[in-house]
Amino acid sequence: MTDIVYLNGDYLEKSSAKISVLDRGFLFGDGIYEVFPVYQSTPFRLQEHLERLTFCAKEIELDLPYTFSQWQEIINQVIGKNGGGNLSIYLQLTRGIQPQRQHDFPENTPATVLVMANPLTTTIAQLSPIKTTLLDDIRWQNCHIKSISLLGNILLHQQAIALGYQEAILHRDGVVTEGTTTNVFIVNDGQIYTPEKNHHILGGITRDVIIELAEQQALTICQQQLKVDDVYQADEVWLVSSSREISPVTQINDKIIANGEIGPIAKQMHKAFQTFKQTLMATSD
Repeated sequence: MTDIVYLNGDYLEKSSAKISVLDRGFLFGDGIYEVFPVYQSTPFRLQEHLERLTFCAKEIELDLPYTFSQWQEIINQVIGKNGGGNLSIYLQLTRGIQPQRQHDFPENTPATVLVMANPLTTTIAQLSPIKTTLLDDIRWQNCHIKSISLLGNILLHQQAIALGYQEAILHRDGVVTEGTTTNVFIVNDGQIYTPEKNHHILGGITRDVIIELAEQQALTICQQQLKVDDVYQADEVWLVSSSREISPVTQINDKIIANGEIGPIAKQMHKAFQTFKQTLMATSD
């Protein structure tokens, strides 16, 4: 069972956890979040996730209420109180509650902090190909901030679902950014490419792991601008995230990628990722 959450200093049953209608996260989407997997009760890349949380908090001028060791203790408590094992942790931080709805930042207002666990539903034992569409990236200009204001992502993701696809690859004026919940990689002539980090792309932790593992596999990986045509003409296309890990794309709209088969580099990287995870889990035993 995953029923215990941390909310503002208390550990509560999820059904009992409540926030005020005057919380700025509820009223404005004024907050940030992190999601990361837990393998055998050990958070995956916790340091990197908390570093990104710190960066995003600074970007929106929000003071973090806890140190790294305090975050670690809270997260470990949530893991333990929810039975441990393999979980997905969601951490949300908002600018808190103010007396009335107004746009100005409130003064001397403590942040609202929520940490909760969900079952980790994907074990990723094997690669599962997906079909995607290409959509105009209609989101705001600061996608490098992991904001809880996800309406743009949600609308684009739902548009992809309505068209019969599992995800969308987004672009701005023909330049590829990312998926609605994923980062994009392509392969051409044995070399891996991914869009470079900028304000239109959230720097995914799994994205960074894939880059590290590719370099360990002696594969050439380039971070650079990608155009829509680059994706259509690629030998392989993947989407990656903490929950998906690596999802090979075998079709984009009506275009079949790599003859509809999972490419050899995707298979190699999937194997490397699973080995990496097993090493982490063995270390945590």
